[in-house]
Amino acid sequence: MSILETAMQPDILDKAWNLLKTEHTPWSVTVDRDQLQRNLMRHLLTCREDVLSGRYQPEPLRQFAMTKPDGKQRIISAQYLRDKLVQRALLIVLEPNAEAIFHHDSYAYRRGRSVKMALDKTKERVRIGQDWLVDADISKFFDNIPLTPLQKKLKAFIKDSDALNLIDKWLKQGVHSSSLFGTSRGISQGAILSPMFCNLYMNEFDQALGNAHIPFVRFADDFLLFATDQGKAEKALVFARKKLNDMGLTLHPEKTRVIRSNRRVIFLGEPLPEARRVAA
Repeated sequence: MSILETAMQPDILDKAWNLLKTEHTPWSVTVDRDQLQRNLMRHLLTCREDVLSGRYQPEPLRQFAMTKPDGKQRIISAQYLRDKLVQRALLIVLEPNAEAIFHHDSYAYRRGRSVKMALDKTKERVRIGQDWLVDADISKFFDNIPLTPLQKKLKAFIKDSDALNLIDKWLKQGVHSSSLFGTSRGISQGAILSPMFCNLYMNEFDQALGNAHIPFVRFADDFLLFATDQGKAEKALVFARKKLNDMGLTLHPEKTRVIRSNRRVIFLGEPLPEARRVAA
């Protein structure tokens, strides 16, 4: 049975629907939430049949403006419930395979992992003397993920052409920019599958850090690299910057620095502990 067929099995769809049924999102452009509820089974079965027959086409994304802390506005894309259901079902099927390859020091968007766990690992590293930090942030991460390299990673991960064709349609909806040379960038931050795609894309970076013996904690586009002295931290920053550049991503120049752990360093909303060792 293919991945897409597995995702459309009644038990998987039922599980996906139970995770979404309290949302007030419209089912589609033409079917609001009340209409869906009046003919729920018919809409669910039609959706399943459309996916399995290849007739399924994603609904256009809903667009909302959100004001950021600096006063600037960001456009957030959101899916209709029909697309959320199909993506949630696919996520249920794909997530265990993704978890099997993800690095243990990546914490965002993963079942059974949390901000607290990332902070606990950070404090542990500082406590054992890895208290020189590369405090880093990837510039406009979701907006800048290059589409073609992501699609190559997905093709290696998902051995199902029908599922990949459907995913390609969703990905193209979320493109934020294209260069003169045809390089499409960006994925929809509001899509159900986007967080897993983020981790799939960044897994190459995580594994490279691990192979280079650079301790790290990553939470989506925010990450810390750890070292026992400033020189090693500077080298770790050079390594990380080059690796990300090779992947088509860049570090935010104003949010990336080498610094010794102290209470003024905020990571995931919490101040970090003071370094205990005497500075050399």
